[in-house]
Amino acid sequence: MAITVEDVGPCRKKLKVEVAADRVAGTRQEVLKEIRKAARIPGFRPGNAPEAMVASRYAKEIDEELRRRLIPEEYRAALQQHQLKVVGYPQVDEVQYQPGQPFVFTAQVDTAPDFQLGDYKNIPVKKKEVVVKDEEVTGMLDTLRDQQADFTTVEGRPLALGDFAVINYSGVVEGKPIAELVPSAKMLGENKDFWIHCEADAFLKGFCEQLVGARPGEKRQVMIDFPADFAQQPLAGKKATYFVDVQAIKEKKLPELSDEFAKKVGAESLAQLQDDLRKGMQAERESEATGEVRKQIVDNLLSRISFELPESLVAQETRGIVYDVVRENTMRGASKEQLEEKKDEIYGFAQKSARDRLRSSFILDAIAEKEKIEVTAEEMEARIAQMAQRYRTTPAKLKAQLAEKDSLGEVEEQVRVSKTLDFLVAHANVETIKP
Repeated sequence: MAITVEDVGPCRKKLKVEVAADRVAGTRQEVLKEIRKAARIPGFRPGNAPEAMVASRYAKEIDEELRRRLIPEEYRAALQQHQLKVVGYPQVDEVQYQPGQPFVFTAQVDTAPDFQLGDYKNIPVKKKEVVVKDEEVTGMLDTLRDQQADFTTVEGRPLALGDFAVINYSGVVEGKPIAELVPSAKMLGENKDFWIHCEADAFLKGFCEQLVGARPGEKRQVMIDFPADFAQQPLAGKKATYFVDVQAIKEKKLPELSDEFAKKVGAESLAQLQDDLRKGMQAERESEATGEVRKQIVDNLLSRISFELPESLVAQETRGIVYDVVRENTMRGASKEQLEEKKDEIYGFAQKSARDRLRSSFILDAIAEKEKIEVTAEEMEARIAQMAQRYRTTPAKLKAQLAEKDSLGEVEEQVRVSKTLDFLVAHANVETIKP
């Protein structure tokens, strides 16, 4: 086999592979024998037709199978011989073949970039010192108390700010129901058995203040002036009248801080609950601080290590990011027209993000290879168990799903990248910053 390799662009090479005629003839003979066994030719039982007749009648099928076998086999051999690290799939351009002649084909391939890592240890980074204050633990306890609060019905007095009111309401603007004017925001127009915490500017500015003093069963009219820049344009700058029926008044009762309360939320005692909350906040902030250090390390590597990227990978990664950005903005309510107006901005962001992602991926992969960072079976099982908990399934089911989608390699790469970043953090020059 004769192979020539030509550079045709950044991270792109053209391979010309010539397979010797005797090797081609041997493979063609193997294909012919296999086809002959199943060939159905009138007057002959399968497997008994003359080779020459089979070769003539099935010439097209034989040539196609010959290509299917030779190209992948010789392509892999060419990559191994020239130690090419190919990314993506080859683009086979030309195939030249005549019986009795060498088999020649050319393929264009994208290759991994070649670059020098330089020094990747002792990268200077700043890490915030993590401190959890007593008042922050108290705040978390208050949040838990709020989540466990009871609501009691208020009797014998009218509604006051700070209460919760259960109301029915419907609104009109210029005699037309708001629900019809803005059907996409139905809650603005009408609702039943709606719980509202009566505070200043809750729901709509001035709404709750006009309910103060009402008693259960009482009906009130609430006047609202929508601002000129109100998000729902049919209501912007308009005056609205809401017809409100106060169903009930509720008062929130927070549980007392005690061991009994702690047991209710899963701790053995109030002291343990406080300790658990502190440790949880500490761990969360440590993770955030480490994530920021990781980002500083990656930014440092990207600023110092420059190289070209395979454009096919850049295009593929860019498409994926554009899709994610469009989907996310669509879920937030962006219209097709708004997305179209920002298409250049979205594409520019996506392409830059794609290049940064790919460059950091190649750099971290090179460091992992140099430092011989590998992923153990135990680490894979731990990551799958972690993912299964997030997706609310069992590790066994998730592993089977990942294997079916051929995605276990992606999970392994995620673990390897994480281990590589942990290695870089452990060898970084860290300056601790006081809060």
